[in-house]
Amino acid sequence: MNHRKSKIETGNSPRFSSLEFRAAVMLLLLSSFLVGCKSKAPAAPVDFFSDSITGAGWEKHGASRTFEASHLWEYVDGDAEKYIQAGVVRTLTCDYKLNSKTDATIDVYVMGNAAGAKKIYDGELSEGSQPLSIGDAGRYAKGSLTFCQGPYFVRLVAYQDAPDLMTAMSALASSVSAQLKQAPPAK
Repeated sequence: MNHRKSKIETGNSPRFSSLEFRAAVMLLLLSSFLVGCKSKAPAAPVDFFSDSITGAGWEKHGASRTFEASHLWEYVDGDAEKYIQAGVVRTLTCDYKLNSKTDATIDVYVMGNAAGAKKIYDGELSEGSQPLSIGDAGRYAKGSLTFCQGPYFVRLVAYQDAPDLMTAMSALASSVSAQLKQAPPAK
C-alpha cells in the first residue's frame, strides 16, 4: 500500500520557485502592456483647407502642415508661448495663391476651448482694422484677416497686395469657417 499522499489530499498547494514566480509576474505585466499598446492611435487632424475656392481665385499651394502644441515653436518661434498659455492643442497651416500671383498663408489654431481662441483674438492688434461678420468675431487690416470661431483662432496673411484683396480674403476665410462648422469637436 502506498503511504504517499498527493498534495491535493494534504491540502498543500503546489509551490513555485522564486524564479518561476518572477517569470509569471513579468509575463503578466508584458501581456498587459501589449494589450494597452493595441489601443487606437488618435485620429489625424481634420484638414480645414479646400483645394480651391470657387469663383474667388484661390488655389491651395502645397500640403497642409500640422504642429502639435509641444512643437509649435518650430513654426511660430518666439511667439508660441502665448498660444500655449491660451490652451492651443495644435496648429494647422496651409499656403494659397490668389490668381497665381498673391501668396497667402492660413493658420488655424485649435484651442482647448472657445475662451482660449477669444483670448488670442482679443490680444491681437485691432487698431486700423475693419470688423467682419465671420465666425464669432472677425476683422481685416491691410493684408491680414483674423477671426475666432468656437475653439478656433484663424489668421490669414497675404504677402502681396492685390485688387479687392479684402473681398478675396473674406471668401477664403468663409470657406475655412464653413469647414470649421462641420469639424468634430476639438480635442
